[in-house]
Amino acid sequence: MNKILIILFLLTGVAQAQTAQQIIEQHLQNSGGIHAWNQLNSILVEAEVSVDVSEVVSVLIEHKRPYFKRVSYIINNKEQLSEGYDGRQAFTFNELNGKYRLLSNYTPDSFETDILNYEKKGFRAELIGKEKLNGKEVFKIKLIKNTIVDYYYFDTENYQLLREENQLEAVNYSDFKSVKGLSFAHRIEATPIGGKEYVVVMKKIVPNAAIDDSRFKFN
Repeated sequence: MNKILIILFLLTGVAQAQTAQQIIEQHLQNSGGIHAWNQLNSILVEAEVSVDVSEVVSVLIEHKRPYFKRVSYIINNKEQLSEGYDGRQAFTFNELNGKYRLLSNYTPDSFETDILNYEKKGFRAELIGKEKLNGKEVFKIKLIKNTIVDYYYFDTENYQLLREENQLEAVNYSDFKSVKGLSFAHRIEATPIGGKEYVVVMKKIVPNAAIDDSRFKFN
């Protein structure tokens, strides 16, 4: 009897792992296709970020493979660097001397979502089960990245990614729109651990935008 229980337990674990993989693959397929997401090499985003009703800031976000990043505030039609990453080091703008300065202890996030090709990255996905999120039934998946664990919540009907949780913040996605065949959330509501909630509303998204490498030079 014990051997039978062990076999059933192992089979259940395999089924759950396969189900998690299928859910992630279906999400990627429904949102544009795995091949199309792998072909995404850059992105330009114009958005508005609000911490509360009275404080709304326009931002310009530029990302490019392998991993270059530039996030700028637009104030009085002028750009001011918030953070930038040149592939090796991170920078911000020093208002006191009008120059860029290095950011210490900066951990760059990856260009693409962690669930794309997650197995090749050495990550592991597990299906936790189903639960309710804002009145919708969702699949809850745990993504294990070495010692880090993230949680993803997918709509059980259309496999849209509705929520993401990690050790830093919880992020809710909504207002999905297709741009050049890829589905992007145009509204993001995030609550950092120990911080204020902020909302990002996308005004313009340009997949595979032509971004010159000079945009990621900060010295």
